[in-house]
Amino acid sequence: MKKKIVFLLMVTMIFISASCDKKASDSIIRMSGSELESILADKAEIKNYLIIDVREDDEYRAGHVPYAINISFQELEKRISEISDWKEKNVVVICRSGRRSRIAAETLVRLGFKKVFDADGVIKYNYKLEK
Repeated sequence: MKKKIVFLLMVTMIFISASCDKKASDSIIRMSGSELESILADKAEIKNYLIIDVREDDEYRAGHVPYAINISFQELEKRISEISDWKEKNVVVICRSGRRSRIAAETLVRLGFKKVFDADGVIKYNYKLEK
């Protein structure tokens, strides 16, 4: 009897864990490069978005999208207080290929951010980069 209860508890925990991960993924909105470029081009609209380039500092300095701040995905949790005012606002994450921005987006959702966008990486879309 105890083995059955332990087994059922383990199965339940696995389903709950999978469900939580899915919810985080479901609340992340994909953003194409052209959508981000439209926002960047609109001086009124850009004020409604925080853009975070989650690449390393040297990658950011080599070229980044306009208005983006640099917080590497590895430092995101340590520096979350810097952007906590944006929890209920639009936050866009971007990186080179999309792998790090996805991790960053999931981290932001887990930390309570509500409107998280994962934009095409700088090698996937021909952004007009600034140095």
